[in-house]
Amino acid sequence: MAVNWDLLKQLYLKSDRASQFHSLALNLTRVQTLTQNRMDGPIAKHLIRESQFFIEWTVPTLDLETEIDFATDLVDLQRLLGRWKLHWEEYWDNDQKRLAMIEALKPWCDRLQQYSQARSEDITVQAS
Repeated sequence: MAVNWDLLKQLYLKSDRASQFHSLALNLTRVQTLTQNRMDGPIAKHLIRESQFFIEWTVPTLDLETEIDFATDLVDLQRLLGRWKLHWEEYWDNDQKRLAMIEALKPWCDRLQQYSQARSEDITVQAS
């Protein structure tokens, strides 16, 4: 799958923080769905890689004085995604490991959606 990562990075970083976290949450939700239905493993793996990039591009833009815990958690998520990507066939071909992936992604999807909504509300308040 050929992707212009530089262009994607440019577009991603131009969007507001709420949209960035929404994009990451959406990717993880897609991975969850594909994994649950055991469909399109290569696409799920690509979405994992893309999500790693989203995290890599986002963490340096966070205010580490106020968001250090969240930044640390995102780095932990990136490590988890990396482990899955490196051992993809092992995870994809094992029903229990796929189920564990789905379960691990659920709280992340929820948390990122909440974070995205909070940032969206911050943007709305600032615009008023």
